[in-house]
Amino acid sequence: MKEDIRNIQIKCIEILNIVDQICHKHNIQYSLCGGSVVGAHLYQGCLPWDDDVDLMMTRENYNKFLSVIKQELPKGFSVHNYQLSDTYWSLFTKIVNDNTTIVQNDGAVSGVFLDITVYDKIPDNYKRKEDIFLWKMSQVVSIGKIKGKSLKAIVRNMVLTLFFRDKSKYYKFFQKRVEKNGMCKKYHYSELFGAFCNTKPYDAEIFENYTQIMFEGKKYMIVKDYIKYLQTRYDRTDFREPKEKQVAPHYQYVNFEMPYKKYLQLHMGAGNE
Repeated sequence: MKEDIRNIQIKCIEILNIVDQICHKHNIQYSLCGGSVVGAHLYQGCLPWDDDVDLMMTRENYNKFLSVIKQELPKGFSVHNYQLSDTYWSLFTKIVNDNTTIVQNDGAVSGVFLDITVYDKIPDNYKRKEDIFLWKMSQVVSIGKIKGKSLKAIVRNMVLTLFFRDKSKYYKFFQKRVEKNGMCKKYHYSELFGAFCNTKPYDAEIFENYTQIMFEGKKYMIVKDYIKYLQTRYDRTDFREPKEKQVAPHYQYVNFEMPYKKYLQLHMGAGNE
């Protein structure tokens, strides 16, 4: 298990180096994110039990990154999100090593990946009720239909069938609305397009000042006040996890020699994500 985790981390760092080179080439700012910030702060590298690497960008940097990533990625790597993929409707971006296989705990199959999430400007005087509803709907659309015969499940699935069959269309509408509302003088940042609906406000200066930090033997970009970022994200000042939480969160199976599309063909009779 520990050997697998370390090998996953090494593959993730390989993707991180590719992204770092692309960002420097195109003057794109990024930062380590979430558990990767905690790892850099406590260990100068990945958390020993963590099985991925996470990055974050402001919308301006993120859009610039997406405009160049396809032509810049080397062979054997691919980008997946609702803007650039025909079959993978993630709200955020995954950069995938296509020559590996990882089966996540929820059964999702891909190559070993690096996640990049986007933080949007949100006006400080934003009318929140309507937009929180839209943010929550993005999660409903992302998860999709659920099994069950309860009234809640029936209504949910009916709404998805009637109004949200095209995930990409809804996400793009949501993105345009958020970007338009970000044209303001007083604002904060929020991670609206992440794995979970997160309306927590981050002070603007957190995402507008950057430095470098040692991570796995090399310096990478990070928000300058990363302690304030961590305090906001985790609502605490001690970022160490108890023993019972020091477990790999994502995977149940990994193969570093098999392309994930081949795994899908062999095990699921499918050739795409």
